[in-house]
Amino acid sequence: MTAARFRENWRDLRHAVNRKPGDNWQALAVHHGVRGLVVLALGFTLPLLFPGQPEPVEMRLEPGMVAPSDVIADFDLPVPKPSDQLALERSDRERAVLPIFRLDESAPDSATARVRRFLAELGAALDAADSVGDDPVSRVLDEHGVLLGAAQLEYLRSASNRRALEEALGRGIAELLPRGVVSAQSAGAFAQQRVVVRDASGDRVARRDSLRTVGEFAEAAFAYAPGSVQGFRSFQSILLGLTVPSLRPDPLAWQAEREAARAAVDSTIGVILQGERIVTAHERVSQSDLTRLRAYNEELANRRGTLVSRGGQLAGSTLFTALLLALVGVVMLQFRPGVYREFRHFLIIVGLTSLIIAGAALAEHMALPMVLVPVVLVALAVGAVYDGLVALVVVLIATMLLTGLASLVPLYEPLVVAAGGSVAALGVRGVRRRRQSWVLVAGITAAYAVTGLSITLLAGFSGRVLLETLLWGGLGATLYTVLALGGLVPLMEKATGISTTQTLLELCDLNAPVLRDLSLKSPGTYAHSINIANLAEAACEAIGADSLLVRAGAYYHDIGKMINPQYFVENQPKGRNPHDRLPPVRSAAIIRDHIRDGLRLAGEHRLPPVIHDFIREHHGTALIRFFYDRALEQADDGDVNPGDFAYLGPKPQTRETAIIMLADGIESASRVLRDPTPERIRSTIDAIADARLEEGQLDQCPLTLREMDLAKAAFARVLIGMYHRRIDYPSGIQAGETSLEPVTAEPDSSAPAIDG
Repeated sequence: MTAARFRENWRDLRHAVNRKPGDNWQALAVHHGVRGLVVLALGFTLPLLFPGQPEPVEMRLEPGMVAPSDVIADFDLPVPKPSDQLALERSDRERAVLPIFRLDESAPDSATARVRRFLAELGAALDAADSVGDDPVSRVLDEHGVLLGAAQLEYLRSASNRRALEEALGRGIAELLPRGVVSAQSAGAFAQQRVVVRDASGDRVARRDSLRTVGEFAEAAFAYAPGSVQGFRSFQSILLGLTVPSLRPDPLAWQAEREAARAAVDSTIGVILQGERIVTAHERVSQSDLTRLRAYNEELANRRGTLVSRGGQLAGSTLFTALLLALVGVVMLQFRPGVYREFRHFLIIVGLTSLIIAGAALAEHMALPMVLVPVVLVALAVGAVYDGLVALVVVLIATMLLTGLASLVPLYEPLVVAAGGSVAALGVRGVRRRRQSWVLVAGITAAYAVTGLSITLLAGFSGRVLLETLLWGGLGATLYTVLALGGLVPLMEKATGISTTQTLLELCDLNAPVLRDLSLKSPGTYAHSINIANLAEAACEAIGADSLLVRAGAYYHDIGKMINPQYFVENQPKGRNPHDRLPPVRSAAIIRDHIRDGLRLAGEHRLPPVIHDFIREHHGTALIRFFYDRALEQADDGDVNPGDFAYLGPKPQTRETAIIMLADGIESASRVLRDPTPERIRSTIDAIADARLEEGQLDQCPLTLREMDLAKAAFARVLIGMYHRRIDYPSGIQAGETSLEPVTAEPDSSAPAIDG
C-alpha cells in the first residue's frame, strides 16, 4: 500500500467517526469502536469514585483522646501533608514568585526604523500633495497613527527639518529606550511591589514604581527635541505615536516559575519507619499524632485487601457500568440515529450521564441527600437540547447505575430520583416562559412527593424521611432548574449548535436589536417578515413542523435588506424605483447581495446557526426572473449568463426553510393582486408552489406532496383572512376603499423578484 493510499484510508476512517459508516466494515468498526472505547473507559473510571465497603483500620482516635495502647509501625511509610495544609503552602509559595518583565533588545532599532519609514513616507506625500490636507498625507498619518496639525505638516515640508527631526528622535530613542519602557497599564496590573526584569544579561529585581512608563520616557526624550515650537510639537507627536513599550510582561515565564514553586513544596511531613511508635499508650493524641495515625491506617487497610477480591469487585463494577452506558448508546442508535452518528452529541449525552454518577459519589462522600444528585439538572439540559426520550433514558440508566454502585437505600431514593428526573426530562420542552419554569419545579417536587409517599406507605418508613425528601427535593429542583435553563442549556447550545425553545422565544422578541433596526431602516421588509411569519407558522402547524423555529426564521430571513432598503419594492415610495436607472445585472447583484449581507449581520449579532440556514436557503438557487427577463430583452445577441441572476443557495434542506421559501414568494405575489378574491389567492398559491417544484428548489428537503397540500391550504386560509373585504358602509364608501389594495401596478411575476 502506498503512503498516499494509507493517508487516504486513514482520513476516511477518521471521518467515519462522525459520518454514517455505510457497509464498509472498517468504517463500521471505527464508527462504533470509538464509542465503545468511551463506554469502556467510563465503565472503568466511574466505579472508582465510590469507596465500596469500609476498609479495616487498626485504631480510630480523635485529637485530645487518650490512646488505649501503643501503635507500632509494621513498615516504612511516608506521611502526606493534610490537603488543606499542602494547598496553603503551595499558594504561599506561588504568591511569592515575582512577575517577570522581558526587555526587548530590538526595540530601539525597530522604533528608529518606524520613525525613518514614517518621515520618508510623509515627505513623499507632502511633496506630491498640493496641500497638507490632501488624501496621501492623511493616509500616511492614519496608517502610522500619528496626529499632526497643519502647522506641523508645513514645518515638515522641509527636507532639512525632517532630517533634523529624524536625528533628534533617533538620539532620544537610542539613549532612553534601551533602559526599558513599560506601559502604565502593564506596570499597574500586578499587586507585587517588586518585579523581575529579564534581558540578555540575566534577571534583576526592580521596584515596580521604578519602571519608566511611556509618559515618563516621552518627558525625558523631549530634551532631544528641536528648539522651534513646531519642531518640538512635531517631535512630541511622532514620538508618542510611534513609541511602543520595550519592557513587556512575560506571563508564560511567570506561570512556569509559579508552577515550579508549587511543585517544589514537599508533599510529605516526614517518614514513619518500621518499628517506630506512632501513638503512645495512655497519652493524649495530638493533631500531628493523628495525622500520622490516619496515614498508617489507610495504608494498612490497602495492604489488607486481597488482589483477587478487589480485582473481582472492580471487574464486576466495570462490566455493570459499561453495559448500562452501552444501553444509552443502543437507544440512541435505534431511535435517534442522528444524535448517535454525531460523535460530539454522543460524548455530551454519555458525559452528562456520567456527571450524575459523579454527583452521586460526591453526595455520598459528603453525606448529602440523594435528591441533591444532579439528575434533574442533566434531565432538563438533555430534554431541552435534544428531546424527552433521550433525557428519560439518561435518567433511568443513571438511576440503575446508582442502585448498583452507591451504598444508598436500595429502593426508596433511586425511585424517588427517577420519578423527579423523568418529570424534568418530559416537561422541559413545555417551558416557554420564565414563569412556566416554576410549574416545572412544582411538577418535579410533586413527583418526589407522590413517589416518596407511596414507598413510605409500602415500606413503613417514617414521615420524617418523606418530609426531608420534600424539603431537599424542592430545593434541588429549584436550584437545578435555574442552573439548567440559565447556564447549562446555553452552554450545550454553543457546543451542539442546537437552538432550544428558550433561545427561539428570545429571537422572536420584536424588541430584539436586529428586529428594531429592521423596523426602523426597512419598515416594508419588517411588515413583509411579520406576514411571512404568520403564513409559515400556520403551514408548519398544519404539517407538524416546528412552528416556533419557522417564526424565528421568518423574522430574520431578510435582515440583509437593511443595507440597501430602497432597492426592494416593499420599502419604495410609489413611483420611485432606483432599479429604473440601473442595468439588470447590477440590479440582480444588489437583490442577491441581501443574502450575503444578512449572513454577515447574523454573524455580527451572533444569531444561532439555524437562523443562518433560513437566510441562506430561503431563495435556494432560483433565478431573479424579473431582471433576467429584462436582460434578455436588452441583450442584442441574447447572450446572458443565468448565473449572474441566480441566488447562490443552497436549496432548502429542511421542511421549515422550504415553508419559508414558499411563504416568501406567496406573500410577495399576493401583495400585488388587484382584486385578492379567494379564488385568485388560491390560484396564486398553486402557481408559486408549482413553480418552485418545477425549478427543483424543493428537491433536497423532506417536504412531501401531501404536506405541501396541507401547507397551501393553510396559506390560503391566512391570506383570505388578511385580504377579506369589509362590508359597505352607509356613507357610500366603496368596498374597494376599505379593502386592502396593493401599492404597485407591476405585473404579478415581477414583484417577487424585486422583493428579493
